[in-house]
Amino acid sequence: MKTRIISAAVMISFVVAVLTVGKLYFPLIITFFIALISGVGIYELLRNVAKIQERSISLVASVYSGLLVLFLDKNFIEYFCISKVSSKLPVFLSIVYFIFAVIVILYKHKEFSLEKIFAYSAFPFFVSFGFSCLDSIICDHKGIYYLLLLVNFASICDTGAYFVGSFFGKHKLCPQISPKKTVEGAIGGIASSIVISVVLIIIYSSTHIFTTIIATVILCIVGMMGDLFASSIKRCVGIKDYSNLIPGHGGILDRFDSMLLISPVLYMLIEFGVI
Repeated sequence: MKTRIISAAVMISFVVAVLTVGKLYFPLIITFFIALISGVGIYELLRNVAKIQERSISLVASVYSGLLVLFLDKNFIEYFCISKVSSKLPVFLSIVYFIFAVIVILYKHKEFSLEKIFAYSAFPFFVSFGFSCLDSIICDHKGIYYLLLLVNFASICDTGAYFVGSFFGKHKLCPQISPKKTVEGAIGGIASSIVISVVLIIIYSSTHIFTTIIATVILCIVGMMGDLFASSIKRCVGIKDYSNLIPGHGGILDRFDSMLLISPVLYMLIEFGVI
């Protein structure tokens, strides 16, 4: 527990420092940081889940993942004056990576099972897209408000579910995938997030009161689905964490699993002016 608390304190301090510098001085530092953790997340997924042992092969996927986050960021495009080709870069990069993936899979066809084929060819795109949406949410002009909402839907809901489930949990939510999660905990987590959402609405004077509360329920459920989905992948391959990069917490994907599913949905709601 001590290691977990220390790691959390260091991790939170570092993230706050990146956000502060990014918001006050150089916004792209946030994008570069998200691109980095996207690449690291893909690397740990391919190495520890898909069991692809050649580092160079996993590194190519990591580089693709990080570059895709950069090429999908408006600030990056404007800063490097590549707006004329901005819409083509992600497509071009994805085509090049997919061709490379096909070559690798064909060359090492004896070593690549169906799971490895899917992991190497598809997961880098899905993970990068989730991190790209996270980047867009944070770098928006109301990014701090939306970031706090995102943390609320993911972390506050999870924390509330843990404590409520510990004291009142009786009915298992999904025992085959995550034996400790309960229906009572899930309800408690959603209720906790609703309270925090109301507080954030008041602090930031949001006019989308009703829709934000409805979105809180929906996105908390989406976050739980993302967490269970990530857990099902780990259970299939018999591992507890995606890596041991963060002592007491696991890997990058262990910390961002629910956010990667919440972020695209939240970004869509923001773009349509729902919240």
